[in-house]
Amino acid sequence: MSLTTASRTFQLLKDLFDVKTATKSYLPAPGEKIALPLESVKDPLPRCKPEEEGISSDHIRRFLEELRNDSDLYMQNVMILRHGKVLCEAAYQGQSLQAAKYTFSACKSVTSLAIGLLIDDGALAPDDKLVDLLEEAGGSNAPRKLKNLTVEDLLTMRSGVQFTEGESITETDWIRGFLAASIRGEPGEEFHYNSLNTYLLSVIVCRLTGGSMLQFLNERLFEPMGITGVHWETCPLGYEKGGWGLYIRPEDIAKLGQLVMNEGEWKGKQLISREYIRSATTAHATPPPGIGDFDYGYQIWVGRTERSFLFNGMLGQNVLGYPDSGIIIATNAGADTDYQESRYFEIVSRYFGGSFPDKLPGDEAAYDRLMDTVRLLSAYHRPAVALSGRAAPFMHRCFTPKDDKAISTGLLPIMLQVLHNNYTAGLRSIAFSEKNGLPELIYREQDAQYRLPIGLGRPVISQIAFHGDCYQISALGRFTHDEEERPVFYIRLEFLETPCVRIIKLIADRDRMILRQSETPGIPYIYHKFLAVAEQPLYRPLLLVALGGTEDDYLLYKTKQLLSPELILEAEAK
Repeated sequence: MSLTTASRTFQLLKDLFDVKTATKSYLPAPGEKIALPLESVKDPLPRCKPEEEGISSDHIRRFLEELRNDSDLYMQNVMILRHGKVLCEAAYQGQSLQAAKYTFSACKSVTSLAIGLLIDDGALAPDDKLVDLLEEAGGSNAPRKLKNLTVEDLLTMRSGVQFTEGESITETDWIRGFLAASIRGEPGEEFHYNSLNTYLLSVIVCRLTGGSMLQFLNERLFEPMGITGVHWETCPLGYEKGGWGLYIRPEDIAKLGQLVMNEGEWKGKQLISREYIRSATTAHATPPPGIGDFDYGYQIWVGRTERSFLFNGMLGQNVLGYPDSGIIIATNAGADTDYQESRYFEIVSRYFGGSFPDKLPGDEAAYDRLMDTVRLLSAYHRPAVALSGRAAPFMHRCFTPKDDKAISTGLLPIMLQVLHNNYTAGLRSIAFSEKNGLPELIYREQDAQYRLPIGLGRPVISQIAFHGDCYQISALGRFTHDEEERPVFYIRLEFLETPCVRIIKLIADRDRMILRQSETPGIPYIYHKFLAVAEQPLYRPLLLVALGGTEDDYLLYKTKQLLSPELILEAEAK
């Protein structure tokens, strides 16, 4: 890491943890999150009842209910396929299967498919060296270890390069940052998960094709498979991020899982060679056992104890395939996990890791129970609720913060602020009006104003732009009271394309209002991220200055201040 990057990282940490100052941006202005409409896929997969493919509807129903009942999973949507047919699809709470989902590391497997196409074309080989592919990596000044780094080292997370995704947040030239970073051990020796390995693969695809990786995939895979509405964020230099930043609808990424299941064949046409898919789904590296029960192929995880493959992204994006049974389970969630540590994988293995018959007798009663469960999981099947007198303490009023912590409080979840370099300028006021019989939240920040209708009983979806970054937001509220019988307006905002949820809780307390905000992924996840940083010798001095200390309890306190602010608001005169 360069001194400039280290300095920016220090300043970002300092700004984030100082809740009495606004966080400054260190990269170009935001706006990479384009508007993505909610719409069905262009070429849907065939549907059938579960029994037609040998799985009981009651079996799937119990699976969906177990996912719902595990509060640590924060499940968003599930799609179950067998032999290329959709047996069941379900969205939880305010989620939508029509939303293009942010995939984080699950899209590493998609980058692998682009590399496979180039290998099939003869334009690339796994043993090609980086110094021969990128002119910036060559020359007499290139580090000795870098000269030995191959495409396969990048594919298998064995480059050893220590320039990471976290450091790229404050860096404008990721290629330079990668090439200038120190290397742990020798390339090809040890597994060290690093999303910048995948980014370099994306750069290679772009350089060899003369265009963007998305254009290449559109022509060779997405258009033949009927995959549309895909967006891939780019780095400051204009290359797709490769290891994260892909937006794709659940059914379309399930299609890519089916393509791997079919060993590269789609509707009778071989889109990618069987040889590459078999290599990509063969274990080449062994990750530490603590992160899950999977080995690593070519940017695709490979089951260690059962025959399976996995596209996996942090917080719970998964496409898990069982080649022996032909079953694929595709999910999105907001769990506090990075890899495969959650109970989700034990649950899926228990329900779908075994063998199934080709067909079962029809069971209309069981299928009806399954469909009832699917409807009940979604909040959109609930009846709308009309405004009542319980809304009176909040409606047609404006509340202004009288707290210097308001400067770091905003509507966009902190995780999305950091991810998209899009920081709040601070809360100015909160007000409520009435629109079409619903409360409308007017959330005013120092440099912007956001208006969202809040559904009662049933969510309402709005598209909101934050400094050019556009999000589909499902809003659901309820009027209730706390243990002291004070009126409470509880609002849940689900950022449908992401794992993130913003919770706003307003408590009427005499002539003032108490604002409590929280979000998921929340304190446990973010705290352990900061804790991991604090344990690194390079960053510990930075955190020592930024926080005023690095003790675990103090770090937890600062994390709570950042993610769960509590502000006192005063009502403006009527």
